Amino acid sequence: LECLGTEQARTPREPSRGARRAAAMEALAQAITTLPPDAVDRQRLLECLGNAERNVRALKHKEASKWVMQVGAQLHKLGGDALKIAERVFQHAVFLAKQLDDGAPDFIAVEFESNNTELGDAYTWLGATEAALGKTAEAENHYKAAARAVEERGVVELGDKLLHQAIFFRNRKMREKYDAVVKKWEQVILRAGEEGSDKEGDVALLHATCALLQEKSMGVSHLVGGAGGGGPDSKENLQAIKGQTLAAELRAGMLAETAMRLEAHPLKPQGATPLADVFELAASTYDRVRNRRLAIVNISKSLASVAGAKRFAGLAPMGEMRRMVEGDDTVVWKPWLVGKWLGPGEGGEDLPKTLPETASDEEKEALKKRLEKEELDKVKLPQVMFATINHVFKVGDSWKMRGGKPGLPPVMEHAEAVGKQCYVLGQQMFAAEAWKECQRPLRAAAALLMHQPFQQGAACHYLACAYFHENNRAHGGKNEKLMQFAAGAFQSAAAARLSLGPKHPKAIKEAVGSLLFLARVLSELKDFGNAERVHVQALEIARDALGDGAEETKQCLQSLMGLKQRMKQAET
Repeated sequence: LECLGTEQARTPREPSRGARRAAAMEALAQAITTLPPDAVDRQRLLECLGNAERNVRALKHKEASKWVMQVGAQLHKLGGDALKIAERVFQHAVFLAKQLDDGAPDFIAVEFESNNTELGDAYTWLGATEAALGKTAEAENHYKAAARAVEERGVVELGDKLLHQAIFFRNRKMREKYDAVVKKWEQVILRAGEEGSDKEGDVALLHATCALLQEKSMGVSHLVGGAGGGGPDSKENLQAIKGQTLAAELRAGMLAETAMRLEAHPLKPQGATPLADVFELAASTYDRVRNRRLAIVNISKSLASVAGAKRFAGLAPMGEMRRMVEGDDTVVWKPWLVGKWLGPGEGGEDLPKTLPETASDEEKEALKKRLEKEELDKVKLPQVMFATINHVFKVGDSWKMRGGKPGLPPVMEHAEAVGKQCYVLGQQMFAAEAWKECQRPLRAAAALLMHQPFQQGAACHYLACAYFHENNRAHGGKNEKLMQFAAGAFQSAAAARLSLGPKHPKAIKEAVGSLLFLARVLSELKDFGNAERVHVQALEIARDALGDGAEETKQCLQSLMGLKQRMKQAET
């Protein structure tokens, strides 16, 4: 017995679980102290580890995991050599998230295998860090583990983890695995929406569907379309244009419909995608594929959505207004919103646009009506949006043309947000040479942006040019009323820019340009006296603010000489 006791005394005891945790935390703290002090707030990171240690001692492991993840997130953001430390930090966060709180017995762990938010977040961060380190296989496994950790949490949380998987596979062009994840995501949402006691609410289903459709639009753009390359008519470039077009159609169609339905619910989550952003993204995508008509349509929808979301001038969000007009069925979740990945419009074969010669007259007529409806759905503004845009434009219709000044208060609440959207719409219409159609949005922008004189000056200048071009195209340059409108708008554009003072050279240059255009309009109206006066004014401003050698000063001199020649010709 004496020998046995001596042998036991010589054998070192295995460290307890608590001691191992403390050692792991101490090792992480030492690793953090090796980082350069100017690269990261080491004191803050050590404080987070201290908070985690206190929660571990209180048997609050989930809370401790959150503190550890805060440390890892800062290190992940720092990148470089800090990524290896971040990997160790997130591995410890995973370990802590697996532990039970308050000393619960081990058999309870089975209840949290698929219902553990902290574990899902820790695995997601670990996967992202491993991906940044080039550990592709480990990252893939941990992204999948993140999804398994929250399978029973709900459709939104599970969708968030599937999103990370999809992005991982998409960025690495792993098409088969990407397709499998998106299809699984579809089934998760559809099962959650099935009738029964476990059916999730409309808000959760719509929110999850929005996230899915956003990722699908990225998928068709990058994987179905590809990066392009070669000449304009090359196979790669045409395929890229097809992918971008499909992405735009998905955003302007199903995604916008889902976002509008979600917007109508007062309990929508804070991070829900704004409807205006959906239409703006669709517009920019159409613009990339040079479909200016549909770009303008979606910018118009974005304007209506911004005005509604801000409740500008008594308006309401588009989803709410549609529910009031068309009923509650237009704002609930429907299974068809999910779509079908690799189906028509989502990377699969498109629906036929032609029929064989043997087709019956009824089939041909049905196809014709379907194609007409599809085209009309793309370009037609819904009733509530048309009424909203018209309501906004009325602000400009009743506005008296004048230049703004810095320091003025906004003319009404949310004038800036709505005014900028009006300006973007008017500018796009102007670029499409829709001279008459662009005038109302530009005038509304000028009326709403009086407290931002530089931006207002741009709106007034575009508006003046629109009057000028409309007169030349539609009236052969003989409509004196349009020319007077153009003169007033050019004058307001110059006044708005000049109100910023001589210390803003860019504003001075733009103001001089507007004054020269004003002088041209006056000369075409045969008002040579005022045209010469404006020329002289522009020349003095350019010399005083920009100098004699400035390009604008030279332009003023040349324009003035040209005016004097026309005046001599008129006299003779």
